[in-house]
Amino acid sequence: AALGVIPAWAVGYLADRIIHGDIELGRFLLYVGLLILLALLLYGINYIWQLLLFKASDTISRTTRRRLVRTYLMHSPLFFARHSTGSLMAKATNDVDGISELAGFGVMALFDATVLPLAILLVMAIGLSWKLTLAAVLPLPALIVASKKLGRLLYTRYEESQEAFERMNEDVLENIAAVRVIRAYGREQAEQANFARTARRNYEAVMRVVRLNALWTPLSKVVPALSYIVALVYGSRLLATGELTSGRLISFIFYLGMLTWPMFAIGDFMNVSQQGSASMERINELLYESQDVTDSPDARDWDGQGALAMDSYRFSYPDSPRAALDGISFRLEQGQTLGVVGRIGSGKTSLLKQLLGFYPLEEAGHLTVGGEPIEAWTRASLRRQIGYVPQQHVLFSRTIRDNIELGADRDDEARNLTVEEAIRLADFGKDLNQLPAGLDTMAGEKGIALSGGQKQRISIARALMKDPAILILDDSLSAVDARTEEAVLAAIRQERRGKTTLIASHRLSAVMHADLILVLEDGRVTERGTHRELMTAGGWYAEQFRRQQLEQLGASAMTGEAIHA
Repeated sequence: AALGVIPAWAVGYLADRIIHGDIELGRFLLYVGLLILLALLLYGINYIWQLLLFKASDTISRTTRRRLVRTYLMHSPLFFARHSTGSLMAKATNDVDGISELAGFGVMALFDATVLPLAILLVMAIGLSWKLTLAAVLPLPALIVASKKLGRLLYTRYEESQEAFERMNEDVLENIAAVRVIRAYGREQAEQANFARTARRNYEAVMRVVRLNALWTPLSKVVPALSYIVALVYGSRLLATGELTSGRLISFIFYLGMLTWPMFAIGDFMNVSQQGSASMERINELLYESQDVTDSPDARDWDGQGALAMDSYRFSYPDSPRAALDGISFRLEQGQTLGVVGRIGSGKTSLLKQLLGFYPLEEAGHLTVGGEPIEAWTRASLRRQIGYVPQQHVLFSRTIRDNIELGADRDDEARNLTVEEAIRLADFGKDLNQLPAGLDTMAGEKGIALSGGQKQRISIARALMKDPAILILDDSLSAVDARTEEAVLAAIRQERRGKTTLIASHRLSAVMHADLILVLEDGRVTERGTHRELMTAGGWYAEQFRRQQLEQLGASAMTGEAIHA
């Protein structure tokens, strides 16, 4: 800023010397050479300044995105119930860009709107004419007042545009995820029309921001133009009275020209700062949102040894008036298998998820792991010892090999099974020959290129990769035939001797080998025991098992008739 005001002053000084004829050619050329060197120096300084400034902007952008993703991964399911995927994506993209713009261009505009004009005005007032400077800056307060009013409006409009962008994001995500359902029901035209309305609302919200931004440009041109008029009229009078020389008037006009960009910079900074502030406020809502589930201060790492037990355990989902689990009691020694069965909505998945620590624990009842209350262990160490295969299988848009290797324990490479061993246990080897590139076949978005049974067995192979102390299978073989199910479970029983396994299933054949079977109804245990004990008791389990066996025999008979025909 200090060096930038020298050229305009030097031009006026040289103009006065030339007009009065008291400068030699050699000295004139020396001054010109010094000005050229100064211009090169200013170029170098400006290059370094902008490089460091925008590098900091990109660093802030990268750091903020990393913090957001870390926040997303640390929160419980309750967090994702409060925030839609479209909203989370918008904050990690558009809002981060808004902060980055403020940290880079915004800081530069702030500097150019404050330090640079103050330096110019100081030189104009002290070195040229304080009277002319005072007269020329009279229109500036109008610019400041207008910028404040526009800034308040812009903050509100920008927030509205970001919310509209979130809604549009949600529509895109839902349409992509449900594309098969949309096509199956012939909803393409309806969804296109719905998205057109959403995109239109987003467009209108953005245009309201653009219109406010556009108001600033003519205003920032009118005010400097008024300053030029004042400078020429009043400067001519001072020139006539001898209070100002021609060279100084020329320098003054140059300085007014240098103030044109700071006028723009005031508006640009107001726009960028309002948008950046709105974005930062939206992001801070996520970064500083308290976690629903946290480790106790004295929590320790669990080594995977010991029994699992529940004693009169009760659990309710937040905001749910009914208990998902009520009075659950059992004890499972290390190396045993627990089977959990029951009707849809009976609480099977809720029971299995308790070990993962997704939800706050209720005070009623106890859940112990390795002889200690579950809160005595860190959630990270518990999950490190657990292989979890959920009902809704999640595959990433990577190769099948990459999807399986995601289950590997990075902290203990020696513990991991090989990909081939995991595939053998999951009975997926017979499918590899049908895939175009074998293990290097792309699974597609959410495994769209694979069948339901293939996705289930890949998920099982992924869970088996780290040879977990506890394996949880949550209805994980519903999409495979009975023969494949039997092969997978037999391989798992053989391989996992001495390790604990929990299986929830609608097919009772999947749990008949379990050491303990719990039958749930409305979150309560209605029957318990081994397969033989439950069959002898003649309750729901025995009735359902016989029914499923008859259905399986009927299906086998129909298949045999079809083959014979």
